[in-house]
Amino acid sequence: MKRVIIVSIGEATPGIAKALSEAFKLNHEILVKMLYNAPTVFLENAEEELAEKSKSMLSELGLEVLVQDMSEEAPAPSAPVDIAVYIENPAQLTLVNKQLSEFLGCKESESLQLLLNEPSVVLGGVSMATAESLQKRLEAEVMASNPKTDLYTLEITEKDPSIRSAILSLLKDQKVVIQKDTENWIKNITFEQLNTVLSRYRTQNGIRIYNQSFSRYTILLENFDLNSEEQTTFLNKEIGMPAESLAEIHANLPVILDESVNYSILQKKLAIYQEAGIQCTEERIPFGKYKIAISNITDTEKTGELLEKFFSGIQIGETTQRWKAPLPLDSILSRFLEKQLEYIGCEIEHEY
Repeated sequence: MKRVIIVSIGEATPGIAKALSEAFKLNHEILVKMLYNAPTVFLENAEEELAEKSKSMLSELGLEVLVQDMSEEAPAPSAPVDIAVYIENPAQLTLVNKQLSEFLGCKESESLQLLLNEPSVVLGGVSMATAESLQKRLEAEVMASNPKTDLYTLEITEKDPSIRSAILSLLKDQKVVIQKDTENWIKNITFEQLNTVLSRYRTQNGIRIYNQSFSRYTILLENFDLNSEEQTTFLNKEIGMPAESLAEIHANLPVILDESVNYSILQKKLAIYQEAGIQCTEERIPFGKYKIAISNITDTEKTGELLEKFFSGIQIGETTQRWKAPLPLDSILSRFLEKQLEYIGCEIEHEY
């Protein structure tokens, strides 16, 4: 007797669940859950002929399928993960949105809202195989997080000193390490610690919680030794800094080494930089909407045309030296606009 296993959603879409539900007389919702939580057992104790026919049908629908003997051990279920998406090139928003809507089986207007609401968590409680399938089909970075094993950052926005003190006290009771200069921004909180704090601070007003796996960071080069052949060679060969420019770069520190990397890559890069002996720091990139301010406006006509696509009542003249957005935009829309403004020579500042 045979076992039929759906290994991965592969190239299929959730829409196939309806066809499978009708063909195999199975509950539609259960089938959708099976697809997103693969590897899952689709059939057990099936005759070989039925198992092979099922595999053929499922494979034609785009699923990755395995047939095995009942004597073999079935694949262990994957720990559930949450999936977020980051679009590195904002010009690809339309393309990525179309790809995502097809994968999720939803309207493009619905998937767009997921992408605009950063961190763009698009699926929850699914398998790592689903995350891997999505990465293959999306022109964007896909991040997977096991919420029970990952770390969290808690931002305290509360202004009332007594409430702030109560929140900090709850965190200290859970042995959360709090640095004096970062009491508004507390990192590396475990799932268990966070749950205990939230169970006692039930209003949850004045705080924001971030899964560190979905956060984005900038890495700054703070210092290096110009007289160290090891460090200068590393910056030249591994980072790509021209050897003849290192003295000028050193005179203008800090400079950006990496822009918008996720937490996993951040940890790997910082370890590499530390081993090389260069001094680096990290800066978290805030989520949410923000305003931009523009300076070095050399082409007022083109600048005005670009801004009018996002804002109304634009007034930029030949004497305009600096322009500030009247309203904040979603991060990805701001980044899309910034790329175009930088192309024509504008300098951009962010105001969160």
